[in-house]
Amino acid sequence: MNSIALFALAVDALAVLGLTGVFISAGKLLGPHSVHRGDADMPYETGMPPLSPAHERMTALYHRFAVLFVVFDVDLAFFLPWALNRGSLDLAALWAITAFTVVVLMMLAYFWRKGVLECR
Repeated sequence: MNSIALFALAVDALAVLGLTGVFISAGKLLGPHSVHRGDADMPYETGMPPLSPAHERMTALYHRFAVLFVVFDVDLAFFLPWALNRGSLDLAALWAITAFTVVVLMMLAYFWRKGVLECR
């Protein structure tokens, strides 16, 4: 690259960074300024004093339910195309759907038996 191309690239980069900075700060500079009254600075603004600091770590129980939700949500995403095309499916596809459903139900039974679905 010659020096003119490098200069043009540097000018473009500075222009992009400058505009990005302007756009980022425009909301704070030109936007409405909020006035905090009462419990507006408290987490959730419920009116009740917080029981613990808001920056505590989440328990593993939350992550367990999140993973279970994702697993069963993905299963439902597989069921939708089969349900919409059930009239045109052949016998092999129906057996595949049945096997998939059995595996999902076995997973649910296993989680239920282990007590994963109980709120503690």
